[in-house]
Amino acid sequence: MAAELIGTTVGVIGFLGQLFDGCVKAYGYFTAAAHLDTDSQRLMCKVRIEEMRLVVWGREWGVAEGRLEAHLRGEQNPQLRRLAIQIMQELHETVTDFKKLQGRYGLCEDGDGGGGNAQANGHEPEMPSPAAAAATSPSPSLSKKGSSADETSRPGRFKTERGWRKEWGLRTRWVIADKDKFTTLLRDLKDFNDGLERLFPPSQLPSFQRAWTHRLLDSAQRDLAQLSLLETASSGTYPQLNASANLKRLRINLDSRPQSAFRPTLALKVPRSSLTINPPVATAPPAHRQQKQGDGGSGGSGGSGSRGTRPPTPPADLRRCQGHHDTAGDVVVEWVDYDRDAIEERVAHVRRMDDLARMMHSASRCHPDLHSIDCLGYTDDAANSRYGLVYKAPASSYSTLHALISSPDLKTPDLDDRIRLAHTLAVALWSLHSLDWLHKSLCSFNITFFPSAFCAAAHAPTATAALVPDVSNPYLIGFDASRPDTDTALSVVPKNPSIDSIHRHPASARGLPYCKAFDVYSLGLVLLEIGLWKVLQAYHRPQHSADRWRDKVVMAVLVPGLGSKVGKRYRETVEMCLQADEHMSNAEAAKIMGRVVSTLESIRV
Repeated sequence: MAAELIGTTVGVIGFLGQLFDGCVKAYGYFTAAAHLDTDSQRLMCKVRIEEMRLVVWGREWGVAEGRLEAHLRGEQNPQLRRLAIQIMQELHETVTDFKKLQGRYGLCEDGDGGGGNAQANGHEPEMPSPAAAAATSPSPSLSKKGSSADETSRPGRFKTERGWRKEWGLRTRWVIADKDKFTTLLRDLKDFNDGLERLFPPSQLPSFQRAWTHRLLDSAQRDLAQLSLLETASSGTYPQLNASANLKRLRINLDSRPQSAFRPTLALKVPRSSLTINPPVATAPPAHRQQKQGDGGSGGSGGSGSRGTRPPTPPADLRRCQGHHDTAGDVVVEWVDYDRDAIEERVAHVRRMDDLARMMHSASRCHPDLHSIDCLGYTDDAANSRYGLVYKAPASSYSTLHALISSPDLKTPDLDDRIRLAHTLAVALWSLHSLDWLHKSLCSFNITFFPSAFCAAAHAPTATAALVPDVSNPYLIGFDASRPDTDTALSVVPKNPSIDSIHRHPASARGLPYCKAFDVYSLGLVLLEIGLWKVLQAYHRPQHSADRWRDKVVMAVLVPGLGSKVGKRYRETVEMCLQADEHMSNAEAAKIMGRVVSTLESIRV
């Protein structure tokens, strides 16, 4: 698995690259073991977690390509390079020292007694190729080019190609003989990875940790047994992986449950009588209020032909409203209409509501990267023929990102605050996708801030600060239209198509099955709005088809003007998102999201 993920080849560069390549190949002899008992499977899964941490660390640093070596040589602190070499050498020795693996760490060769039989499947173990074996020992050219003495002077540290082939041929696959001793190996492997992680700048660590967590979730795919194993193996050590595996397993269980077996979750049914619903309010300031020139608000980033103009005022928000629950307090309710005479459709709606409520219940606590609101459950407003998802609101009022950008009374937030907002939203979508879940309605209208900007202004320290909205803590909502990655069931039609359709991929408008790439495209448009600090409705015209809107307005006019406002790297990130199309696989979309998150995380203003 690891060799496939990192793509190690005979072309590894540098001393650290050779060490890394050898460690990755040696890890494979642990994680390829088969027919283990339950406890041994859990222990081997812990090894697989550490293997993935190493693989993603090497990929992010470009170890095999020599980028880490070049970076460390260019550092003013030579101790950092020596530390990296020391950690990698000790890790390499740990996973390749056969006597230590047997004596100290409780492993034995397959067939010597232990918890499993790796050859029981009838396949001979795959031996490293000569090129792979050579990659694990220092090449003559490396030594001649002046490797430091501390890298190569210790005798017997690395074996020749012939020695590696012989040893690996004898040892084949390892199995666990002493589980108590094996936990010492797990602790040492974790310590090595912790040390390597510290080579990253602190600001990049969260993105790196998300990367290996998501890769592990992706590698498990939709295998419930593997997800359960990840959940138990990460318990007490990696809480984020534990929570993510649990949520993904829950989602797959819900998705695979036949309709005939569905039973509503009574604990999530919110009686309509326990809710007091506030009347709907307009989602933007009145249309007669003109944009003030030079106020730094939504008109400050205008495009051709739109300076000083206001987009049309959206109608009152009939899809979402605020209210009060008898015991939970302030709530936000998102509504889905139904036909009371269409029984099958109503049952399908109830199941969708029940599944979403179970997924989102306490998700904000278990998985903070989703930036979601805790869901109390769902209600049936029979008098108005609609179901509602009920969320516990962090405050009694909120503003949408669309409203903040549109308001003529608010100034544009600082650039670094907007970049952090973009990064937070990218993390939320990346995390949602790691659970094989699609949002399908990502737009500035479905991004909220609590309390509303106007309520928050009352507590601002100065009059100037009151005019700048706080965008540091967004919440992603609109999950009434979200779907599992594999879902082909009914689709809930958005109640505000004038907003949602602008953010949809043209291929989605043509009716093609929704995929992760379409969410990535929608994110790109949201990032574009954040960069320009102007809503896209200001540029959209009714005669624009979906393709013309993307090709002739967004890509040809708006994106090129983005660099002068937010910088080249931000503009390139937006372009990366907007180039996502229907031909992109989910795996490719995941890679793009990883790059988007890491790029936004690294931008410094």
